[in-house]
Amino acid sequence: MSQSLSLLKVLNPQAGWYRGDFHAHTNYSDGVHTPAQLVEVAIAEGLDFFAVTDHNTIDSFSKFGDDPTTLIIPGLEVTLKEGHFNVFGMEGRLDWMEHICTGKNISELTGIYGTTTALMQGASSQGLLNSINHPLMPWEPPLEWRDRATDLRYLDCLEIWNDPSWPENDHANPKAVALWTDWLNAGYRITAIGGSDYHQPAPEPGQDKPPERLGLPSTYVYAEQLSGAAILEGLRRRRAYVSMGARVTFQAQADGTTYEIGADLGERSGAIDFKATVTDCPSSGRAQIVRNGQVVSETPIEGGQAVLRWRNDADPARSDWCRLDVFGEEGQMMAITNPIYVGPRRRPVSHSYGDFASAPSGKQS
Repeated sequence: MSQSLSLLKVLNPQAGWYRGDFHAHTNYSDGVHTPAQLVEVAIAEGLDFFAVTDHNTIDSFSKFGDDPTTLIIPGLEVTLKEGHFNVFGMEGRLDWMEHICTGKNISELTGIYGTTTALMQGASSQGLLNSINHPLMPWEPPLEWRDRATDLRYLDCLEIWNDPSWPENDHANPKAVALWTDWLNAGYRITAIGGSDYHQPAPEPGQDKPPERLGLPSTYVYAEQLSGAAILEGLRRRRAYVSMGARVTFQAQADGTTYEIGADLGERSGAIDFKATVTDCPSSGRAQIVRNGQVVSETPIEGGQAVLRWRNDADPARSDWCRLDVFGEEGQMMAITNPIYVGPRRRPVSHSYGDFASAPSGKQS
């Protein structure tokens, strides 16, 4: 594997918000760019990092050069008839890849990893992160997640916002956000991320759609440094937000302490002051603070900017999660944060994907 994909390589020792993309392909699966060309695209888009996630292969890992400015996170898009999910953080070939990395466009589940749950459990046991991609996107062959029995306890992330150039995602992405909201209400703390699903800059002949752009949407991750290990740790801590261009902050203040996106304030009573800011929003629209799925505060975005404040009276017996949603003037999502949590942690009662989503029957775990 190229040193560029080492999780321990540090490109910037400073803590901060880093902008990246968790879903991109090279010509080692169905992308058009070589690994070196994909790095050039990332530099041109101003990204701090991106994840290479080719379908059922990690052959590109050894082909990246040693670029000193762009972090590349090693990943794999496990592509099955049951659906697609990314695995992040592998530094080489692992046992469960034997029947996945076969050179086939769609691999078959078999052996001890004969279900999506078993496969995710295996990857999780090796310290890797699992993320279901475009869970509700209709297409042929089906791209939505079809395995109703997948155990959500082995899922770390959900791609709530996939490639906006596909018209189908106008409906599929908001549905994915709604699904994630249901998971949050059930007690799951699965990190929301975005992915451009980048394959090529220009549409294929006959396709009536805008060009794809690496980094659209972007996922901003707060990390202690710019390294693969630190970015993935930021995802584990839910310190992330997804954006179509807007920059945001979302904080909670209680007892003189400021808490950031992803924080858990624990059981407490009294006032908690939330503050959100929006800058560089490409569209007029509105910013909302959402608690447990309900809008509790809203303000318009004017001139690309907004400031929003809200006070929550915490109850030590009540479980709350609060996040920031940003919409454009036509109702399109412009940014969404992972939540800040307050109160006792909810313990999910239902664990299978099918308990929350109506999806075609796939192979059962």
